[in-house]
Amino acid sequence: MKLTITERALEKLNRQLPDNRRTLLSLDDGVGPFSKVGICSLEISFDVIAVDPGAETPDYDATLSTTIGNWQYKGYSGAYLNDHMKLDVKKNQLVLSGDSGILDSNVDVKDLTKQAV
Repeated sequence: MKLTITERALEKLNRQLPDNRRTLLSLDDGVGPFSKVGICSLEISFDVIAVDPGAETPDYDATLSTTIGNWQYKGYSGAYLNDHMKLDVKKNQLVLSGDSGILDSNVDVKDLTKQAV
């Protein structure tokens, strides 16, 4: 699995997230300490989450190759992802798309560094 992050998306991420971080692509499904709600509709919701480099994230057991380094994700959420994906900005929102089309038209960005889990 490969995620291409466009320059516009990278600028947006860099404005919102600290440099010293580990990055997660998180399916917001109610599982784990970073997910607040579960999926109760047909919509799929992803978040880009920054955590401290040493944060314990046992639910994030798979690695996604991106153009800016590896990100972690919940392995089972791979069923909602595509082999080739892109994170871009449209109408000032982060959009995650893939071979199958748009996966999430409004990806949330969360800085959870320096927070106890």
